Amino acid sequence: MILYTPMQLELVLAGLEQMTHCSERKTTVNGVPALVRNVGGKEELVRLLSTDPMDYLSADLYPGARVKPSS
Repeated sequence: MILYTPMQLELVLAGLEQMTHCSERKTTVNGVPALVRNVGGKEELVRLLSTDPMDYLSADLYPGARVKPSS
């Protein structure tokens, strides 16, 4: 990605050091590879990592859903 801007690089990247890293991890949910994070002691689905289009049509697999990882 190329960012064309008249602003100085220091202003564009200001605050980058303070960004916190989320504790996301890869796992499987109902046999589907996914990215989840721990939110308040519960697992929340962040992103599906599947290459099967049918996995994205599942009603219970959507970003923000509370899930129980398989592994």
